[in-house]
Amino acid sequence: MIDQNEKVKTLPTAFWTDLHSLVAGLTEKKRQVIFFGRDIEGEARTEISPATDYFYLDRRRPGQDWPDAKGTDGAHGTLASKGVVASLHEPAYLLPVSSTPYFAMMRSSAGPTTSAIARWLNIVLDLEKVGDRLELRAVTRGDQMARLGKAQSATKLHIKILPGAMQSEEPQGRFGKALKEAQSVSYGSVSVDMTISYGNVEPDDAGGQELIRDVKELLNASTTFRKAEATVIVENEEGELVRDKIDFLRDRITVRQQIGADADEEPTPTVVLDAMFEAIREFRQEL
Repeated sequence: MIDQNEKVKTLPTAFWTDLHSLVAGLTEKKRQVIFFGRDIEGEARTEISPATDYFYLDRRRPGQDWPDAKGTDGAHGTLASKGVVASLHEPAYLLPVSSTPYFAMMRSSAGPTTSAIARWLNIVLDLEKVGDRLELRAVTRGDQMARLGKAQSATKLHIKILPGAMQSEEPQGRFGKALKEAQSVSYGSVSVDMTISYGNVEPDDAGGQELIRDVKELLNASTTFRKAEATVIVENEEGELVRDKIDFLRDRITVRQQIGADADEEPTPTVVLDAMFEAIREFRQEL
């Protein structure tokens, strides 16, 4: 949570519990937002097995984006023509990690992005009234961010994003905007590999510090990176200035978790939440 003076505020211990109660009491209309022209709706849900409270968000898919289906008669056709559903929704599950400000997220391949989820949270919490905003940030190891914080300047940044990574993003910094502009080629279906480097030249203080600010701004966004590395200048124990390479993805805490017994198992809430609890158990061991 960040206030109007750009200061980080500590979330209360009962944040997720209070949010669940708040969302549960909202009307359907107040739980709906429009993000980049797509309808996003969220719900506060409670599951019996496993017994837990969680949030369910979905992004509605327009009819022109529906897949085809094969009927019981063996014939293929549009899903709409089969008359079995009224609309299609790409889901995302948000499961709070108890006693922490963290949450685990599982979404379908085209489900709401972290940017869309952040937008939804800010609207349902009505944060604009008080001038605050809620940001979602990937959990990273403290060592990596501490090293960036202690750096006197930066000499190189190497970023790579996969196709479609910036389609739903609202880039804040100049590098984020450059990535989005570059990926707009072929309607976002290309990967982008960007390197900003001073080479062997030592940057002046202003240039090196500005690059560090750009790196922080980019890492605080919700973009999914395939590669994120920076070379910084730090002072070693002998007081000498040396270069240190930081790999932000390698240091980021990630947990790989299978959902269900196989790829064709129906992702019911029980199946999804069981897998998410297992991922959370592994995640806690990394903290």
